[in-house]
Amino acid sequence: MLAQIIAAEEKLDTLLPPKRLAGSPPMALLETAQGWSALVWAEAERLGPMPLCKQQAEDGLNLATQPVFVCGVHRSGTTLVRNLLDGHPNLSVLPSEGTFYTNLEHQLKQLPVDKWAAHLGTEWLRRLANPINQPPYWLLGRSKSEASPYVEFARYLLSWWRALEQKPGTQWPHVAVALAYAACSNALSAAYWVDKTPTNERFLARIWQEAPDARIMHVVRHPLKVSYRIAHREAALNNPAFLLVRYEELCDEPQQVMARMAAFLGIKNLPILQQATVAGVPADANSSFAEGAASGQIRKADGPGREVLSQDEQQLIAAYLGRQAAKLGYQLPEVSLFRKVWLRMKYKLFI
Repeated sequence: MLAQIIAAEEKLDTLLPPKRLAGSPPMALLETAQGWSALVWAEAERLGPMPLCKQQAEDGLNLATQPVFVCGVHRSGTTLVRNLLDGHPNLSVLPSEGTFYTNLEHQLKQLPVDKWAAHLGTEWLRRLANPINQPPYWLLGRSKSEASPYVEFARYLLSWWRALEQKPGTQWPHVAVALAYAACSNALSAAYWVDKTPTNERFLARIWQEAPDARIMHVVRHPLKVSYRIAHREAALNNPAFLLVRYEELCDEPQQVMARMAAFLGIKNLPILQQATVAGVPADANSSFAEGAASGQIRKADGPGREVLSQDEQQLIAAYLGRQAAKLGYQLPEVSLFRKVWLRMKYKLFI
């Protein structure tokens, strides 16, 4: 079976784009990835769950209750925060977006319960091979004739699935994925496991109900498609489990902001916190639009998006979010009542 897995892995590797993929992945890439992940999962099921020693079980069950959720709307800077946290020895950072509350949970509920593990397992195998259709790929390394790290991950997932199934307070089954990755990374003794998923701020009440010790890092950014109401509400409460992170401050003053993050988590402020990585590999620059930027380096914050948005679009955003943005220190232009009416007519929206 390993020979088949390696062959499928080689075929998949030839289809992975050498740089950021523009547009949707081609069907050949998707089908090959699905075939490879199915082979890996079948071999893991054949071999059975990975045995856990007593120390692994104790460390894992403790780690399960200590999540950190990095959230904020898409393109607000959540990826940069995740990548800066990635290399810290006291953190186990999922190298791809978790998307459990926003996507995967809904998918699981459409399936019989006995199909959940295979569905979630093969999905995460593909994410570990190809997180976001750009390098780095193969985040657990490559399979060899002696063993496959992806089979090991799947076997660990089966182990933690069994250990945590329906266990209250552990966010099962997503946490089984987090612990499987931590086991493969020798990070079960970490202080926290970290999930980065845009828009998870919509689920804060549920997160804290299921994991009372969870920590939240909410990232906001000037281009105003940001969940300001939630950020302002939680920041105003002075909740010690909630940290507001401004993207512009992070880019322009990374030492100060990362020191604040380290203090928030109670971990050492190490130099690695200023190096962006994914699974230990230097990551691309912190912009979805940067071409040719050096990996691992933090780029200065862009302006408020004027090169992307027209003047009318900026004023439309200001009309909707000006008050909320001002509460978080972002000043937007005043929009007159006449202008609001005109924008409403142009975009056929109610302001």
